[in-house]
Amino acid sequence: MVRTRFAPSPSGFLHIGGVRTALYSWLFARNKGGQFLLRIEDTDVERSTEESIEAILAGMQWLGLDHDEDIVYQSKRFDIYQEKAEGLIQADHAYKCYCTPDELEKMRAEQTKKGENPRYDGRCRDKGDQDGEFVIRFKSNAKEDITISDSVYGQITVHKDELDDFIILRSNKAPTYHFAVVIDDNESGITHILRGDDHLKNSAKHLQLMDAMDYKKPEFIHLPMILGPDGSRLSKRHGAMNILEYKDQGFLPEAMLNYLVRLGWSFGDQEVFNIQEMIDAFDVKNINKSSAKFDLEKLEWLNQQHLSNSDNSELTEFLKLNTSLEELPSAKTIDSFVHAYKPRVNNLNELVGYFNTLYAENFTVEKSAAEKFLKQEILVPFQDLLEMLEQGEWNAESINQSVKSTCEKHGIGFGKIGQPLRVAITGGTESPSIDLTMTLLEREIVISRVKKAIEYISNQ
Repeated sequence: MVRTRFAPSPSGFLHIGGVRTALYSWLFARNKGGQFLLRIEDTDVERSTEESIEAILAGMQWLGLDHDEDIVYQSKRFDIYQEKAEGLIQADHAYKCYCTPDELEKMRAEQTKKGENPRYDGRCRDKGDQDGEFVIRFKSNAKEDITISDSVYGQITVHKDELDDFIILRSNKAPTYHFAVVIDDNESGITHILRGDDHLKNSAKHLQLMDAMDYKKPEFIHLPMILGPDGSRLSKRHGAMNILEYKDQGFLPEAMLNYLVRLGWSFGDQEVFNIQEMIDAFDVKNINKSSAKFDLEKLEWLNQQHLSNSDNSELTEFLKLNTSLEELPSAKTIDSFVHAYKPRVNNLNELVGYFNTLYAENFTVEKSAAEKFLKQEILVPFQDLLEMLEQGEWNAESINQSVKSTCEKHGIGFGKIGQPLRVAITGGTESPSIDLTMTLLEREIVISRVKKAIEYISNQ
């Protein structure tokens, strides 16, 4: 059975790069009918925080990236890493290193001066037990280059001269990333490792450890880096922020996943995917090895697409939970509002904003919009239209006919009265068609707002 994992370090929040790694791992497992595990790599006790752990879990929950089995916390497994390290010493695959930071710095400086690649020279290999603090290093006995087989990058060779005796257990008994990740992946039965390509060459260290501990080797699937729009490393100014900030900005989780799945993977020319379509189509063979660029405009476009396709009832419930209104319109009216507005908004925040404005008890018109559109030339047309709105049926067709008749009577185009009417009714310059928008309100409310607009114009 396929078993994948996502293993974030809680020294920061869950960001775009991490989410894409989690998504690809989740999709691969779900596509194969396998299992997706979550592991928190919190071995760095100084940098790991409970706040970051909570943010990571909240982000995963918001996105719907559910995991199988209990979460593994590396900070609770130090005894296991200690035991495995001592086992490697007994098997002559590791040793205690008593070198001080000053000694190591001097050693690297001398190597650099000679034009050599700085690396640990193995000076403690045969010293045996001594007094004082020590770390445990793995004996890198590579007699030849190591070749890493990767599903995305193919065969990658790491020269034997690049491999030194790396630390597996620090002096405070905390394991290094390289040591803990190999042990935990093996004990969790991970069959496929999906992670960023910044770990690609690290796999040479991991393969050595797997051989020394007689572990079965998983398949490696390294993912290309995500870059900013300018081609530089993705930073916060580009969008590498806490994933929950996108939630706060009104993005849908489905849109975020849709955007990220296409950030390095393709399925023909299809751009818009729902969750099930992603699961069904996902294949690591379609991962592009070239780095992808983060594009906020594309994300916003996809968010609008998903909003347009969203179920009205879900958006209705969202509005009920997030509106600032004390008194809500009827459920039927809210549904009609959602249906009318969802194709016109880019995010949930805009939807809530329009809802709050349209149905506000203390309704106000934007000052700049009023000054621009509520002018003397539409005073008489507004007065005539008001009389017509007070009569007849209250539906879009009847309202549309009233506006048309007013335009014909005064010899003006629809736009001459349509935009001022929109400002008077909605308080702003954007809405669905004005006849449809007006039906979202009771006749009395619309008439009241038109009267206030007439009063505003008359007092100019």
